[in-house]
Amino acid sequence: INQKKTEKAKEYIDTIWKLQDEFDLKILTGDSCLDVILNYYLYLAEAEKIDFTVIGKLTEETGIEMFDMTTLMGNILQNAMEAAVQTAVPKIRVELIEHRKEIFIVVSNSAAEEINISNGVLRTSKTDMANHGFGLKNIAAVVEKYHGEYYMESAVERGEAMFQMSIAIPRDVIPQEVRV
Repeated sequence: INQKKTEKAKEYIDTIWKLQDEFDLKILTGDSCLDVILNYYLYLAEAEKIDFTVIGKLTEETGIEMFDMTTLMGNILQNAMEAAVQTAVPKIRVELIEHRKEIFIVVSNSAAEEINISNGVLRTSKTDMANHGFGLKNIAAVVEKYHGEYYMESAVERGEAMFQMSIAIPRDVIPQEVRV
């Protein structure tokens, strides 16, 4: 969308939403929009032999608009898929944690190596930098829109490099008319 490729963006969103009609949803989180996105990436992960796990449920819809949720989770999970598929033991874990005042979404994935994050900035590792690196900007824009925060970290767990993105979205700033 930032590159004015609205038709491609629309096709991507339509593809994700059509999947809801094509197969039974295996992952049910309590947010129908999030369910479709997570099930789409579960389908892709299974095709790539990536261990894809979702932990936690929500008691109600997040209130995050469909376009924003698709932008947020689509970018996070696409990046996670691209990193995980390059590892010996590919895995992605999504954790949903709900508190009275905030929703936390934590996505962890295996990585080929520990990633250097300086001052909260992660640059694209792709050689064509002009056409890549928009994902994190889009993630940041959605989180900012909902007055949330995000944090990235890279660490070695049990001898494996892992990357983790944690997002906190306060419930009190999600407009009531958006809530379902």
